[in-house]
Amino acid sequence: MLERTIQMNRAPNPKVPVLMYHEVLPALLEQDQHFMTPLYVITSEIFENHIKILAERGYRSLLLEEVPRISADGNYVVITFDDGLAGNYRHAFPILKKYGFKATFFVAVGSVSSDRFMNWAELKELVKNGMSVQSHTMSHRPLETLGDDEIHKELYESRQAIEQRLNTTVSALSFPHGSYNRRIVKIAEQVGYRFMCTSNVTRTYRSSFLESPSVLGRLAVTHKVSAKQLLAWVDYNNAELLAAAWAKRAKNLFKRIVGVKNYSRLYRIFFNIK
Repeated sequence: MLERTIQMNRAPNPKVPVLMYHEVLPALLEQDQHFMTPLYVITSEIFENHIKILAERGYRSLLLEEVPRISADGNYVVITFDDGLAGNYRHAFPILKKYGFKATFFVAVGSVSSDRFMNWAELKELVKNGMSVQSHTMSHRPLETLGDDEIHKELYESRQAIEQRLNTTVSALSFPHGSYNRRIVKIAEQVGYRFMCTSNVTRTYRSSFLESPSVLGRLAVTHKVSAKQLLAWVDYNNAELLAAAWAKRAKNLFKRIVGVKNYSRLYRIFFNIK
């Protein structure tokens, strides 16, 4: 009887996968028009198919700060966008509204209002409609290449700018280029960040968001990810997640071997990124 009572009083701990998107556009770009890996640009059709099938399967989208307040088991997902590209306001935002979904948009503050990036009025519109705008630092530089003072400046100034311009609370950070370590996590915590998003492939549950701070893995969605594969990911299919995790580990190993700066340089040369 005692064991049963404890189980009844225990808070639910459902899986809460975190998806990472980058840019949604009506059509794929030519090779020389990219600001990032071409794989990270997906069409409006693909994105809507993803959101539609999640809705049909009964998934409910949450903002990062909402996850700790889950009071019942269910199908949950967190949708995030990195960088702050304009296509996400023009093309992803209407689709999210159509299906009643929320998303978190991580913006590199130094790029706001520049060519192909969202401006402050668009970001304000996102917040007004229940979306969340959070920090992707000021300059989008790999944080592991910076000293402590520079890291603090990147994190503090970006947080301050977003909060002041949008009258919102910034408690989440996405590490540019997936670049972070314990030193960076410690500084981010000191600045006031509660949730820190990586590009590592990990299973996340409600309990993952209760840690202080919460360092959260995400599932990187590219235009090659089918709706079927996306469902396998959010359902935590072992084989699909293992394949994604090994691919990410291989990438991280190569990055450590050549160094973060050299990796970033090779990355941009290989994909012909501006």
